[in-house]
Amino acid sequence: MAETLLTIGETMQALGVSRSTLWRRLRNGELPSITRGGRRLVRLKTIRRATPGRVIRDIPPFTKGHPIFRLIGAGRGGGQSPGARDKHAILDT
Repeated sequence: MAETLLTIGETMQALGVSRSTLWRRLRNGELPSITRGGRRLVRLKTIRRATPGRVIRDIPPFTKGHPIFRLIGAGRGGGQSPGARDKHAILDT
């Protein structure tokens, strides 16, 4: 029975991580891989073990009411509010 091998791009998509995160995990040995024909490949069963019961959480989109948008320009008000020192009060609401 042939084992399923995934490319780096397919592994990134399967794990939901960026290229740099995947390479860091490969370098650190957190995610074993093999090299065939000069290509780095990851076994599908390794990915399944690395992500048991993976839960994909929905990240709500930013809306105009999100506190981060009140920070735009904060700290450049020339002494007027909101200033840089107000950023924590703004984001904690």
